[in-house]
Amino acid sequence: MNWKPVFHVIAWLLGVVALLMAVCGLVSWLLGEAATAWRSLLVAGGGTGVVAVALWVATRNRHELSRRDGLGVVAFGWLLAGVAGAAPFVLSGVIASPVAALFESVSGLTTTGATVIPVLEDVPRGLLLWRAITHLLGGMGVLVLVVAILPFAGAGGMQLYRAEMPGPSKDRIEPRMAATAKILWGVYMILTVLLIGLLRLGGMNWFDSVCHSFSTISTGGFSTRTASIAAFHSGYIEAVLTIFMLLGGMNFALHFRVLRGDWLAWWRDSEVRFFIGVFLLCALIGTWVLHGAPGGVGAGWGTPFRDAAFTCASIMTTTGFCTADYGAWPLVLHPMLILLMLMGGCAGSTTGALKVSRIQVMGKALAREIRLFMQPQAVIRVKLGKKFIEDDLLRSILGFILLYVLVMLVGMFALIPFVPDMATAGSAAIACMGNVGPGFGGVGPTGNYAAIPGGGQVILTGLMLAGRLELYTLLAIFMPAFWRK
Repeated sequence: MNWKPVFHVIAWLLGVVALLMAVCGLVSWLLGEAATAWRSLLVAGGGTGVVAVALWVATRNRHELSRRDGLGVVAFGWLLAGVAGAAPFVLSGVIASPVAALFESVSGLTTTGATVIPVLEDVPRGLLLWRAITHLLGGMGVLVLVVAILPFAGAGGMQLYRAEMPGPSKDRIEPRMAATAKILWGVYMILTVLLIGLLRLGGMNWFDSVCHSFSTISTGGFSTRTASIAAFHSGYIEAVLTIFMLLGGMNFALHFRVLRGDWLAWWRDSEVRFFIGVFLLCALIGTWVLHGAPGGVGAGWGTPFRDAAFTCASIMTTTGFCTADYGAWPLVLHPMLILLMLMGGCAGSTTGALKVSRIQVMGKALAREIRLFMQPQAVIRVKLGKKFIEDDLLRSILGFILLYVLVMLVGMFALIPFVPDMATAGSAAIACMGNVGPGFGGVGPTGNYAAIPGGGQVILTGLMLAGRLELYTLLAIFMPAFWRK
């Protein structure tokens, strides 16, 4: 790995983080909040800015990024951004433990949305805005933003883009990576601004509209209210957020094509059709079960459908907003919700977990093996949409799924000494690695991660990073070959 070009890009990344922390500090000051709130943001932003400038000066060069360098930028960049983002929480006293503050910061940047703050209404708005901005940065990827603004990225920009973008599909909309990154961030911000306006029309104040829009398009899930979206008691807000969570769960390259006038781009994509089909099926199953549950019949069909649709959209897009305590739902629905946590959204979206396209390929590969068992001489190729999946790619996808499950299981068993029961350990590992946020048991929609000791929070922080960076990016830095020149 070439240290100078790697840390030169990280310097730009930290510069963006520093600038936005300073903006949050200014907002906190303008809102007349306590000095500890705005000073913590300004001091953290200033300190991060000093480090960024020092790194930039010390590493100036014109070298291109290799593929290995791109992995280094992403792995170390996310970690350092998480450390910088934790500073305001500690300095303000909102989170006393540095480990817990790092957990909160990484949860924001990885768009997990798991929190250690028990009462959000007591947190200064400047810090709530900073939490939302970590989602905004982490959703499309602050490193993709860096590709867009770095004039020297060139061919190296492709290495950074491939290392950072989540999911197996990394569509190039334009020949140059900088142009692709700008388009993706443009679509991202168009959806965010549109959602801000729609939430404001629904009765949210401007501050809540901005924070929840940042959390929705990024499929992050941080809220400004302890009760999450349930605090607003609005069917309109829930419906709007459901639609935009689903949009955040689709490939952003398709959104660009739709904005360019190709209105059937969503429908022609087999992954999106499968994604929407699963959502509708699970929402209808949830509605039927909730309606038939004790106490559900008298409420009619409206409330069960509203709760089921919102919860299924929130979980399968790995957003993690809550309007109902799904932990108290009939047990028959729990396996369905866990499967949605594992699946996630589409490739090229802001979601976490395995991604729909990998699930599709796995299903088709299993179907092929069953057919080959019955017809050993047959020649059967796996096809996704209009494209055939080559055997090398097929093995890579199945290998990723196996590795994902193994890492998740290791994390689950490592958590057992730190949590009260297996339900909490298992769902915390699934929810954090899938970047979902809330799980079941002690970390369910009515709970949080504050009760988990520091050792458990360290494990979960590692799982959040591993899930967001698609495993290989993070695991690569532990390989001896990565460190060779």
